[in-house]
Amino acid sequence: MQETTNLLENLFSTQTLITAIFSNPRKKEAANKIIVKPILLNDTYLFQFEVFKNNQALHYNVQIEELPQFIDANCPEFKQAQIFSSKFDYQVLINKKGSEVIKKSSPTKKLNSSLDHNRTKNYILTADTSKEFLFELGIMTKDGQIKPSKYNKYKQINKYLETISSVIRDLDQDFYHIIDLGSGKSYLTFAVYHYITKICGKDVNIIGVDLKKDVIEFCNNLAKKLNYNNLSFVSEDINDINLENVDIVISLHACNTATDAVLFKAIKCQAKVILAVPCCHNECYTQIKNEILFPVLQYGILKEKIASFITDGLRAKLLESVGYNVVVSEFIDMEHTPKNILIKATLNKFLFDPKIYNEYTNLSNFLSLNLTLEKLLKQSKIIKDTSGLH
Repeated sequence: MQETTNLLENLFSTQTLITAIFSNPRKKEAANKIIVKPILLNDTYLFQFEVFKNNQALHYNVQIEELPQFIDANCPEFKQAQIFSSKFDYQVLINKKGSEVIKKSSPTKKLNSSLDHNRTKNYILTADTSKEFLFELGIMTKDGQIKPSKYNKYKQINKYLETISSVIRDLDQDFYHIIDLGSGKSYLTFAVYHYITKICGKDVNIIGVDLKKDVIEFCNNLAKKLNYNNLSFVSEDINDINLENVDIVISLHACNTATDAVLFKAIKCQAKVILAVPCCHNECYTQIKNEILFPVLQYGILKEKIASFITDGLRAKLLESVGYNVVVSEFIDMEHTPKNILIKATLNKFLFDPKIYNEYTNLSNFLSLNLTLEKLLKQSKIIKDTSGLH
């Protein structure tokens, strides 16, 4: 049923599907009828299949990537289907071999406006302000619609820009020097550049840093295509890069101790603002040990969650100990990604506070931890031994 699948995928991607009804089954034991409609579940655009069988209605929420498999498994036994979209109605006739004849006619139904999620929320990036940029990143279609498979990424970018907008407002500068450490495919890097230059009308120089040379080449080529003249990307190890006079250091999902390397580099150059969304906390997971907590830590999944919270909490405390005001918040809904903790650190006065550091060491020692960020800060003498302090 390739033609029907292709048609549904196209209607789904353009968000013009209203409903589809598969009916007239060839076999009595098959489902009597299947009704398909698009739904918005936790801000994710999905197919919902309602399968009527044995006097029951079963519901399945299907992502676009899963559609071909679901159609092949559940729909070939039907003789026909009616597909309604905002532009055309389609009648599909299916023979025993699965071949289809599709007839098109004028539309008879109207699209449910409640599903038009591109206009129900106030996003920073819209078709009016950001169409070319979002199209080149593969997030938006040429006609200004967010691709369903990219909607979570679209929401993630806008959520991040809400944080960036507050930082830009607080710093209130005409020019910003920003480094993205571990930039990867650089959706956020491009978004930050676009937001500051095209929407805020300010000057910025942004450098993205990542080890993958092919990704760096792609990003540099895209920056040239978009005429983002002060956006560049370099292939370099985070541990080796030298930072000076940086206003904002950002990092999204630097894995395990790579986040610590990012935070150390940002602290060392006294960045005015640090925005980090950590990923993986394996170092703490392998070290954490405490007899009192053993009844909980013996369960792997609980130990994993505790390790992630402890790691980011201790990172925040170290940032506070060297003069940063820290806010730890939810970056994006858990439905979209479990890596959803944002550490936002704003430099107050670069000054070591032994009392705050003692709060760190008390907890760290209690849990038998010797974590990377503390080691880096001690080696560079940014933080000092306070064992004699009472």
